[in-house]
Amino acid sequence: MNTEMPPEFAVSAGPVGSAYVVRPVGELDLGTVDDLRAKLAARPDECPRLVLDLSGLTFFDTSGMRLVVETLQDAARFGISLALVRGPEDVQRLFALAGMDGRLPFFDALDDALAHR
Repeated sequence: MNTEMPPEFAVSAGPVGSAYVVRPVGELDLGTVDDLRAKLAARPDECPRLVLDLSGLTFFDTSGMRLVVETLQDAARFGISLALVRGPEDVQRLFALAGMDGRLPFFDALDDALAHR
């Protein structure tokens, strides 16, 4: 069984100051969502802030939406500050259709998300 990520998807993650920044690039769907979940779960304890940068996505489906909601719930439960960097128009459209765009901590740029406390 091949467990490597498809070439059209990659996730980078690492600390930036006191934040842990996770940036998926490519197509986030049922086949790749567990790779992103693993990177989110790898947040070091010394990073009390989590930034999920959706700006590099080219596709986003309901499995990605579910993961964002789970991440928001986990962050609230564990006292972690969460910020989301807006994705491209097609990604944001899914949040709008779900009525969630105004209820999530979205920022237009990574620097703005990093400044969020």
